[in-house]
Amino acid sequence: MLQVGFSFIAVGLLGYYFGPVKAGIANVLADIISHTIMATGGSFFLGFTLTALVSGVIYGYMLYNHKVTILRTFITVLLITVIVNTGLNTLWIHMMSNVPYITLLVPRLAKEAFSLVYQTGLLFIVLRWIDNSKFNRIDR
Repeated sequence: MLQVGFSFIAVGLLGYYFGPVKAGIANVLADIISHTIMATGGSFFLGFTLTALVSGVIYGYMLYNHKVTILRTFITVLLITVIVNTGLNTLWIHMMSNVPYITLLVPRLAKEAFSLVYQTGLLFIVLRWIDNSKFNRIDR
């Protein structure tokens, strides 16, 4: 089943406003807090915390102090999709479940292709709106 999430918008905004270091740290803290306070019964795995760090750094590096364009937004989401979602997260699931990497990867590719499209569109709309509003001056 395909789950559509929106946490990428929050991480994208962290990167846009605060840059790679602060966005990476904030995303790591959010990951740890969510597993501590709002535990869903799954076990904590440090690999996913590393994924949170990498995601925050990518969003921050690509979006902080840069003009919001559809191309920049697409490249940002593409990097997240390839490096984080398809690469690292699949690796962590493989390590936790012992299911062969390629067996996990194939079904994830279609989901990630869909995610690339909707995440690019939504993130661009949100960032463009913020870029053109009074909210674009936080910590700048």
